[in-house]
Amino acid sequence: MASVSKECGRDSWKLSWYDGPKRKSIRLGAMPKKTAQQFQVKFEELLGVRRGGGSMPQALGDWSNGLDPELREKLEELGLLERTRRLTLGGFCDEYKASRTSVAPATAVRDRQVCTLLIERFGADRMMDSISVREAEEWQRWLSTDGNKRDLENKALQGNTVRRRTGTARQIFATAIRWKLLRDNPFSGLATTVRENKERQEFVTWANVQKVIEVAPSIEWKALIAFVRLVGPRVPSELVGLTWADVDFVSKRIVIKSPKTKHHGGEHTLRSCPLFPELLPYLEKLAELVGPGVEVPLSTPVFPVACDAGVNLRTALARLIVLAGLTPWQKLFVNLRSSRETELLAVYPVADVCRWFGHSPAVAARFYAQARTEVADRASQERTLSDTLVGTTVGTIDVEMGTKVGTIDDYQETSKKHQESNKTQGKHGVLMVQDVKKGSLDGTRKWTILDSNQRPPRCQRGALTN
Repeated sequence: MASVSKECGRDSWKLSWYDGPKRKSIRLGAMPKKTAQQFQVKFEELLGVRRGGGSMPQALGDWSNGLDPELREKLEELGLLERTRRLTLGGFCDEYKASRTSVAPATAVRDRQVCTLLIERFGADRMMDSISVREAEEWQRWLSTDGNKRDLENKALQGNTVRRRTGTARQIFATAIRWKLLRDNPFSGLATTVRENKERQEFVTWANVQKVIEVAPSIEWKALIAFVRLVGPRVPSELVGLTWADVDFVSKRIVIKSPKTKHHGGEHTLRSCPLFPELLPYLEKLAELVGPGVEVPLSTPVFPVACDAGVNLRTALARLIVLAGLTPWQKLFVNLRSSRETELLAVYPVADVCRWFGHSPAVAARFYAQARTEVADRASQERTLSDTLVGTTVGTIDVEMGTKVGTIDDYQETSKKHQESNKTQGKHGVLMVQDVKKGSLDGTRKWTILDSNQRPPRCQRGALTN
């Protein structure tokens, strides 16, 4: 049996027990007496599990996982607990990236970026369990001021980018917890939800895009720019997977493969969208040049330049925009996608448009649909109400009354009769209680209703049932 006692001359506790003929002890440190006694009970349970060779109960395992690292290490040295594998941040990041074999290429790039940022801030040799919540918060603030490694002139990152990368860091540490390498996640509780940013939205007109197409260096680039503006794919992921087999010139349909939403399965893996008439000439010229199904197989990418790792589509498009005499807009490809969806939502049902773009109506309204100034200008000049408006009904002069349809004059005449009837028969167009008691309903207690009120006033209901 184990026992706890106070150490001589110290405000701390000691746990002692016999292991065979030898007496052993460990220091528990400063803690309340009741806590020391609870530790003694759990310690005896651990001894029983080791000697009996049984499995550790879930409650006992949870208790051991919540121990102070120093106390747990002492129990591990005694062989009462399995040694916890401790990894450095750099070592775990290497294992984490190696385990992510089935993720999309863009996701793998994001993982590498976040691991690099974590190591840059904390160091590759830093033990993962030594990173505190406060340090995680400081890391998030550091991202917003110095996290941009692509633009040397502007090191700050946008708020949504900071939240996305914080979410990835939280996912990395959550994996360490799932692998039983860590107990707490210092990044839990930090803001990771992406928010809409209307300030960075910009409607890019088709006329301006045509100017960019005119200065494009090749037929492939002309078709690519037109495709991005008129179909609105996610760039580059949905351009890379597009092959000539996905373009059906006969049925005027295009099949889009979506690596981003592939893990959801079903219609999130593939979606079909129309081959719009404005896009058809560009794709036909490119097909005449390439010869899909004749000179090259149908599995050939439609836009090989998008598959070239040495080509930065964003930088190339920005140069073409400047060459066309325009100022590059923010979020080059996202605003092209947003502009197209805004156009289509004004013409076609929202359910159809959202299926073409591969997201829900809620996502469309929050992140893609734009409020256009020209629409507000048109609404301020056009009449929005009819002169024949009656109530909430807009249209012809006929208005609905119950199940019959009559003219406005009929409606007004009927209303006048109702008002006169109310004066002679009481409030709310019903017979008064005293009339019922006098037998004015031939001995029955039914109500005669003259307007839409189907029940008598509350104050009169009790009188009728008595």
